[in-house]
Amino acid sequence: MRSCFTMFSASKGLRLGRFVLLGLTLALGACGDDGGRGTSPGTDMGPTRNDLGPPMCETACEGGTVCCGSACVNTSTNNLNCGGCGIACNSSQACMGGSCVPLSGIDAGPGLCSPTCASSQRCCGTTCVNKTGSSASDSSFQNCGACGFACNPERSDRCGQLAGSSVPQCLCGTSNLECSGGRVCVEDSGVMICADLQNSTEHCGSVGNACAEGETCFMGACGCGTTGAACGDGEACCDGACIDVTSDAANCGGCGMECGILGPDCVDSQCRCGSSPACTGPTAGMLGGPGDPGESCCGGSCVANTTESCLCEPCTGGDTCQVGSGLLGGEVQVCCGDESVAIAGCGGFGFDLGI
Repeated sequence: MRSCFTMFSASKGLRLGRFVLLGLTLALGACGDDGGRGTSPGTDMGPTRNDLGPPMCETACEGGTVCCGSACVNTSTNNLNCGGCGIACNSSQACMGGSCVPLSGIDAGPGLCSPTCASSQRCCGTTCVNKTGSSASDSSFQNCGACGFACNPERSDRCGQLAGSSVPQCLCGTSNLECSGGRVCVEDSGVMICADLQNSTEHCGSVGNACAEGETCFMGACGCGTTGAACGDGEACCDGACIDVTSDAANCGGCGMECGILGPDCVDSQCRCGSSPACTGPTAGMLGGPGDPGESCCGGSCVANTTESCLCEPCTGGDTCQVGSGLLGGEVQVCCGDESVAIAGCGGFGFDLGI
């Protein structure tokens, strides 16, 4: 009995060991080789996994292909088995190098474009797009140099080729590459240029933000002088300094707007005679005849020009208040003199006409 029991136990142990070995074999087979490229649960736009079951190819796969289901496929380019059996790319993707890549991000070549693209175009996904163009609205702008490589609309205005280059590039204007950081592609006098927003007086801090006359752009802000300080109300930046243009006679109403003798005082940005409007100026006569001497600003009031008060002073020595007509090209002026002033002007051009 002892001998029978020992033999029975050994036989039972052998059968049990076989069952365990068979179970392990089936478990390992069920794991299989899925290529290690599964997708995240719940991701609709990514590749999907299809259960093809155990491989059942009749012949051994060759040339780098893999048996998926019953067919040998190249998992580097097969859309239904991308990177591994059963990993399918969606309709907006293509399999490249064993990964599902968006069609908009690859140069698919003639295989996915029908009919074949022209030599001036490239195939992106299933669409032929221009390699170069003349504006941002051209299809090349979104596919410059490669499919899906879009130009920055703030830094470039087209996709083109520089002289001597065969490679399409994002350009600003006819000779500038895509503007570098801090600069934008803008139109200036009909020409596209790269403007530096940090120091451009026409585009200070942002496109179209022009500084006032005389101001400079410093660190993206309009200001006056080397410090870049902003001028106050009623002031303008003239020659690097903030000037009150409401009262400065040399810059009345704006830089360089100097008041003349008819209205020598700057009041509220207007040239006046005292608190009154500017005086009436002289007018020349016809064909050397006497003109109208007009007025002069004398002590803040407009006074008619006469022999007793010609430019606020009386004429002496027999001279009278005359209008220099500027007949020979001189400026119309008022001065004390004789009748020759009407033709030769005040000063007589340095010679006596003997009239």
